[in-house]
Amino acid sequence: MSPLKVRTFAHFFGVLTWVLMLIMVAGCSSLLPSSRSETDAPWKTFKEVKGAFDSIEPGRTTLQELKQLGYDPFQNSNVTLLHYSDVLGKYAPHAVRDDFVEPGIRQCLQARILCSAFSIDHRQIHRDRVGNFFLDFINFRRRTQISGWRFAAVIVVVSDVVVFKSWTGMPAISEAEESVQPLGPLQDRGPSMLP
Repeated sequence: MSPLKVRTFAHFFGVLTWVLMLIMVAGCSSLLPSSRSETDAPWKTFKEVKGAFDSIEPGRTTLQELKQLGYDPFQNSNVTLLHYSDVLGKYAPHAVRDDFVEPGIRQCLQARILCSAFSIDHRQIHRDRVGNFFLDFINFRRRTQISGWRFAAVIVVVSDVVVFKSWTGMPAISEAEESVQPLGPLQDRGPSMLP
C-alpha cells in the first residue's frame, strides 16, 4: 500500500473514530444511572393523598371510613399505629394547662387507652443523573436532579371516631446535587498513592 493510501486510510479512520465518539458521548446521557424511592400506598400523586386526607372530618369520620381511605396499618405498610403516649409526646409534651392543647388531643389524653393514632409518611422521590456521560463516567463532574413529593400525616382516633388530624408535606420537590472532582478518578486515590 502506498504512503498516500495509508495516510488517507488513517485520516478516514481518525475522522470515523471522532464521529463515533461524538455520537456516543452525545447519546450516552441515557446510560447515566437513575433511581426511584417510592413507598407502596393506594395513592400515586400528592393530589390524591391530600384529597383523601381532606375528606377526613374530625368528629364525623369513623375508624372504618378511615381504613377505607387507606389509613389501615394492616393493609398499608406506610401507616404506623401510635399509642396515646406517642400522641402526648408529639403534641403536648410540655402542656401545663388544658387550654394550650388542641381539643382533639385533649380528648385523646383524657380517653387514654381508648385513644390511638395513625401516622403516615408517603413519598415518591426520583433521582436522575444528568449531564455529560463522559465526565460523569470518569468521575470529574456528576449532577443529579431530584424530583418528586412527600406527604406525612397524623390522625387521632378516640372510640372509633377521628378527633384530630394534622399534615405536613412537600407537593413538589425539585433539587439538584452536583459534585466536582478536579482530579477525576485520581481524587480519592491521592492519599493512598503517597508513601
